[in-house]
Amino acid sequence: MNKRIAMLMLLALSAPAGALAQSQDEQQACTNDAFQFCQYAIPDRSRVFACLAENRRAISPACRQVMAQYLPPEPAAPAPKKPAPKKAASKKGPLQLTPQ
Repeated sequence: MNKRIAMLMLLALSAPAGALAQSQDEQQACTNDAFQFCQYAIPDRSRVFACLAENRRAISPACRQVMAQYLPPEPAAPAPKKPAPKKAASKKGPLQLTPQ
């Protein structure tokens, strides 16, 4: 059964439609990731591509590099907000802890 799925995946990645994995090296870079993250989408090449794009932060660096050629760059993460500066305690003199 796994060999059958592997063959379907290779056929899907080598099909002329779509933009993903144009060379054999690119196909090899993303095949394992496609099986790991997008098995439900096989053999639909465009669904596999969309799934890999959706999981681009989790896929292997080699596949991420291939995908970067076909996807717009990810928006930059917003900078963490800095906490507001704390107000300094006013210096009115020592505290009086004894009742008057």
